[in-house]
Amino acid sequence: MKNLFKKYYHSILRPNEFSEVSDFIKDKKNETVVVSLMKPYWDKEINEAEVSPKTNPALLERIKETILLEKQMAAQRKMNIYMWGFRVAAVLVVALLLSNILFFQKSAKNQFAETLQTITTPHGAKTNITLPDGSSVWLNSGSTLSYPAKFRKDRPVTLVGEAYFEVVKNDKPFLVTTVYGDVEVKGTSFNVQAYNDDDAFATTLEEGIVAFRVKDTEHGVTLNPGEQLVKTDKGFTVQEVETKYYTSWKEGKLIFNREPFPSFIKKLERWYNVKIEYSDEKLNDLWYTGTIEMESISEVMEMISKAAPVTYSFDNKTRVFTIKSAMTNQ
Repeated sequence: MKNLFKKYYHSILRPNEFSEVSDFIKDKKNETVVVSLMKPYWDKEINEAEVSPKTNPALLERIKETILLEKQMAAQRKMNIYMWGFRVAAVLVVALLLSNILFFQKSAKNQFAETLQTITTPHGAKTNITLPDGSSVWLNSGSTLSYPAKFRKDRPVTLVGEAYFEVVKNDKPFLVTTVYGDVEVKGTSFNVQAYNDDDAFATTLEEGIVAFRVKDTEHGVTLNPGEQLVKTDKGFTVQEVETKYYTSWKEGKLIFNREPFPSFIKKLERWYNVKIEYSDEKLNDLWYTGTIEMESISEVMEMISKAAPVTYSFDNKTRVFTIKSAMTNQ
């Protein structure tokens, strides 16, 4: 249980682990044990100078809105949603009640309210949901997925951000629409990355076959397992990859292999719900290889400063990390 509470503190519990910890916390006879297990972490947060008691009031307000929303929606689908990210006092205050769950669901208040579901995960969180056909979707940080409450002739979903799909085999085509194009399958496991603010697209296939059609064109590409379609400056290209580097996030860890510094930093911002800035363009030539799983953002920043010729600082007022070249400081 001590190890589970450590993972709970770092917000990287898997669904089955989350259920076990949640049940343990709800049992009043375990209150003393819970306090003893969590007290070292609470003391650490209180003693850290860079964390203030009111670090994230906006997050607390959204949690309150979620509680109200859940009371108002009588027929709402149950989901296992768990978040990890930048540890803040606002989360710890309500941890025993909410167990690090952040749920945010939007439904249109018009004639489409009964047919369209929209699920959004903020930065620092991820969501696992089951679609009407039984297909499973893992929704990554800062992503939005929309889909009809009931599939009819086909199975259309719209994605902004990143998601991993395990699609149930069915005669009805399964279509993932993004701003860059459409991914069509019938039964397969694959990852789609289509964040609007990146101007970058990639779909990575683990099992089955997928077909991608570029938006507003008839140009299509078919992928086989172990292949990835990626958007480049010259268009779209197919390459063979180790899929674990692009799908491990759904298991609560990031695995990098010579990841360019700009995309590495962008992924950290989404993963930990933080802002990281740097102005030295020479840093764009750096790359990172390694695995991030249970480390806090402070530990990751320290790791970067030791692995590369850089230094970093943190502004308590703006809540922004700044990375500078160590060569510049000499």
